Formats: sequence, C-alpha cells, structure tokens
Amino acid sequence: MSRGPVFWGVIGIIGAIIGVVCAVGLPFLVSFIVDQQLRLQPGTIMYNFWENSPVPMYIRFYMFNVTNSEDVLNHQAKPIVEEIGPFTYTEVHERVNVERYDNFTLKFQQKRYWQYVEEMSNGSLDGLITNLNVPLLSAANAIRYKPQFIKFGFNEFVDRTNTEIFVTKTVNELLFAGYSDALLNFSQLIPPGYLDIPPGYDKFGWFYNRNGSETYDGVFNIFTGVDDISKLDVMDMWNYTRQTKYYESYCGMVNGSFGEGWPPRRERTSIEMYSTDLCRSITLDYTQDVSKKGVTFYRFAGTERMFASVQENPENWCFWSGDVFNLSGVTNSSTCRYGSPAFVSFPHYYLADSFLQNQVDGLNPHQDLHEFHVDLEPRTSVPLQVNARFQINILLESIKGIRILKNVTQVYMPVMWFGVTADLTDNLLGWIHFTLIGPYIGSFCFFLLFVASMVVVAKSGIKYAKMKKNTTQKRGDNNGR
Repeated sequence: MSRGPVFWGVIGIIGAIIGVVCAVGLPFLVSFIVDQQLRLQPGTIMYNFWENSPVPMYIRFYMFNVTNSEDVLNHQAKPIVEEIGPFTYTEVHERVNVERYDNFTLKFQQKRYWQYVEEMSNGSLDGLITNLNVPLLSAANAIRYKPQFIKFGFNEFVDRTNTEIFVTKTVNELLFAGYSDALLNFSQLIPPGYLDIPPGYDKFGWFYNRNGSETYDGVFNIFTGVDDISKLDVMDMWNYTRQTKYYESYCGMVNGSFGEGWPPRRERTSIEMYSTDLCRSITLDYTQDVSKKGVTFYRFAGTERMFASVQENPENWCFWSGDVFNLSGVTNSSTCRYGSPAFVSFPHYYLADSFLQNQVDGLNPHQDLHEFHVDLEPRTSVPLQVNARFQINILLESIKGIRILKNVTQVYMPVMWFGVTADLTDNLLGWIHFTLIGPYIGSFCFFLLFVASMVVVAKSGIKYAKMKKNTTQKRGDNNGR
C-alpha cells in the first residue's frame, strides 16, 4: 500500500527540522571538537603532535669568515666578511620529564637533536673560518671593571699563551665539536662563583654540549588550554620563575608562548613568544595574509620595533644595560651569555641602523632571506611556515687596562647566523583545509536537505488538500443524489 501525503508530510517536517538544526549547529559542533583536539592533554591530536612533531624541521648555519683580519688589527681597516654556508642539520625535539599539575599546566624539559645533512649543505664541516676569539673577548669583558692587578695578571696570561684576537677554526669546531682554549682551561681551576661560566664548559663551540642535552633549554611550564583555550601553549614559568635575572622590570618577565604553538583564534595584531636562546620574550607583528591551496594564513614577522633603540621604542629601555651605546637593530644578550659581549640581530643586520650595516663589508640584508616570520592559520594557529632567523654578533672594542685590545676599533662583528625552518606538509595542509571548509560544506548539504524537505512538505500539503477537496466533492455529489 502506498504511503499517503500525511506520511510524507511528517517525513518532510522531520527532515526539515534535522536539516535546519544541523545546518546551524554543525559549525559550532565542529568548532567545539577542534578546540577539544587542540588542548594539550593525552589522547588529543595536538598532544600527539607536541610529543612527536610530524613536520620536518631544519636548522641552517651560516658562518662569517673575516678575510682581512691582519689589516683589521694592524691598520684599523674595515672588516671584510664572507658568508660561508649553509651547513644544514635536521632538528628533532624530544619532551622529557613531563609532569601535569592541577592548575592546568604541564612541566617538561626538552632534548634537541641535530644531525648533519650533507646534501642540503654548501661547504665542508672541515672548512676553516676566521673570526673573533670569543673566549678572549668574554674574559676581557668580564674583568673590565675589576682592579688593575687582575687585569695585569690577565695580560700576562694572554702573552704567555700567545692568545690572539682572531682565531681560525673548522666549522665543526665552531658549531658542535668545540675546541680547547687556554682561558677556558684556566677557568676550570677557579672555584665556582668567581666567574659566570657554567661547570663543564671546557671547550668553546656555539652548540657545544647541546646536542641531546635535556638541561640546556631549561625547564618549561606551560598552560595546556584544558580550562581556557585562550591560554594554550602560553608560558607560565621558565626555570621555575616568572621573572628572570637577565633583564630588569618587565623585560625580564616570562611572557608569550613557548615558541612552538600559540592559542587559536588569532587576530591581525601580533603574537608573543619566549626565546630561551635570547632569555627574553619577543613580539612578532602581523604584516600580511599568505595563502596556499585555498587556506589563508596570517604572517607575523619581526619588525623594526623588536630591536629598536630606546629613542625609537621607549619600551625597550630595560633590554639595555651598562655603558654600551643603544643602537637600533641589535639587542644586548651579554647577561644571557655568561658575560660574553654578545649582541643578537636579524641576519646581515636586516632592519638595523645603517651604522651597523656599514661597519663591515660583505653584508647584503634582504627581506626574503633574512626576515624572521611565522605564518599561522588564524582559527587553529597551526603554522604553515616558520622561519626563525637570528644573527650572533660579538662586540670588539678597546677596554682600559687590557693590552691586547688597546688599539682596536669598535665594531659589532657578525660571527654567524642561523635559521630554523619548518614547513607544513601538503597532507597536513589538506586536513587543515578540510577542517575549515568541511563544516560549511556539511551545513550547505543540510540546508539542501531542509529545502528538499520543505518541498516534500509543500507537495504533500498540496496533494493532501486536493485529496480533501476531491473527498468533499464526492460527498457532495452523493448527497445530491
């Protein structure tokens, strides 16, 4: 027996209700599910990504070779530098000593592993690089305000050990292997507390003893976002404190994310992250929209105000200390680097004061090559691309009472720069795209169900009305007989 119009009308009304409820509610349901999966708790997608990132990460090192070191010392010539590299390594992060707390934070340390990738490199790890003697300049800077008898002993030690201002070492020694140094060897004999040098620092290398170390990056404490998704990945403490000793006032506060994740729902404003390499927070400003395969990302980049002088950005006053002249384009990292006269900038002094760019020959700042930026999908804050680029510079200057530095000309010498890159795979980008547009496709389909159901209801109503009319006419005809 065929179904009547009443049946189909009821089915149509049910379908219309389902269609309108799902069309309106599906985006909210998917948004709720996405937020649940973004939280840092065991079992979620984000937690799995946090433990083992599916995105390949690389770090590329570029060394600056000083080609006229003798003229720099003997004739006060302008240094000429030659960029050598890149020397490319894979970078893998392992979270260890993870603990969860009742205030919706988790504590962890991380091991970073680097493996050389020869086919992605340009140059040999055995190649020789000439640049400043960092242990010498660090020791000289550490005693610059000490009594003269200490400087006298230092001068004698430098003379007896034939220590020079410039050294020539292999790339591998300067990066990971490290090299022995007379000053470092002597520092190991000094009781702890007299010099700001960590124990076991028996060789010098920028990444010496860092490969696989669980202590170097410190102890992180971050919010999981379980109670408040807007605090996801935000730092609560670093090394058990919210106020570090490296900078005074708010400059020493531990702010922003831990650098590998950000809270969702970003606006076109700025993002903040805490850099353990700089011992400070940095702010990246929104600069433009970036699109790839139908997905829009917000680009947040390091701008002039990050390393601006106090005159250009008064908020940066507490990132400077001592009697070092405040220049735009560099930040004083000496307190973070055991007293070494280290200054951090963007590569090739990109966005820096022209005075810094012109102190040496061989630099060519370019936005595409030297900008620090992060591209985030605004709804989920999943990064499309990360290009974290910094340059390390050492201040060479005359220090009263230090003979070897008596006649040097002040220069912020570029030593090396590095860039950490991570690019979202096409497979993950496809899932992000589906997550963003899927709910709206579903809503459209349910809207079509609503329209189709209303058509069924309308047709059923028309058919039912005709049936009623025919029934009434037949009754009238029968009564007329």
